[in-house]
This record gives sequence, C-alpha cells and structure tokens, in this order.
Amino acid sequence: MKKFDPRVNQIGGSPAVDSDATVTLRKLYATPDTGQLTAVESVARCFPTGLARLIDIRDRTCRTPWCDAPIRHHDHITPHEDGGPTTADNGLGLCAACNHAKQGDGWTTTRTSDPDGTDRHTVEFRTPTGHTYRSTPPPQPLPMRHRRAG
Repeated sequence: MKKFDPRVNQIGGSPAVDSDATVTLRKLYATPDTGQLTAVESVARCFPTGLARLIDIRDRTCRTPWCDAPIRHHDHITPHEDGGPTTADNGLGLCAACNHAKQGDGWTTTRTSDPDGTDRHTVEFRTPTGHTYRSTPPPQPLPMRHRRAG
C-alpha cells in the first residue's frame, strides 16, 4: 500500500508545491479581551495595502479634528525619519491637504491615551499657534443581529 505524501499531487504524481513560489507571512495583533484588530506587522516605510485598509476602516475620514474629507494619505504620527514605526498605532488617515499642512513648521502630532480611559486611538494635534486638539476615530459599527423566524 502506497503512503500518502502531501507534497505530491495524488492524481498526476507531480509535486504540489511550487519551489519558485514566494510566501509572505504577517503577524496580526488583537486586543485579548475584545479581539479587536489593533496592528499588522510591517517593516516598510509606506503603509502596505492591508495596513492601509485597516486604518481606512478605523478612521473612515480625515483624522484632523476639523476636517471630514475622504482619506487620501496614510501618515505616520511619529515621523518615520524620527524612528516612528509603520504600524496601525502610529498611523492615521488624512486628506491630502491636512497631510501637507501637518508637514509644515510648528505642527506636531502625538499619540496619546484617551482621557476617558478607553483604548481608542487618540491623536493630539498641536498647531503653529500652540492650540491643541484631540482626535479619536468614530465608534466601530456593531454587527447586525439576526432575527430568527418564528
């Protein structure tokens, strides 16, 4: 009796694994008690597609407190050149105009804790005039409850 070998296609007999295939694995991080996705591993300067989508889902619109334009840029809260990692925690969605303004002299952004003690992604914006504004993402939508017929 012939033993089963998962590396071989049992019908044609040819290897089922392509030796030229490239595989990329990424770690996903979630809050243990809620299971809410909080980060995706990345070593890139630019936000990879999956991480950018996570930021889009979390932020929905530009995170500058007075703006609700569509997200066009994914930016680092702590700049990459200052050692800021490319992570969901250090990323935020901005419209093009707010992202370019944020790069100007006197603007700073800082990741801070939420004043109400929750684990929401809170960012503090400081303007060139010294004014400080906080931004948190909108609440995540709740899943629809399915009703049973009957």
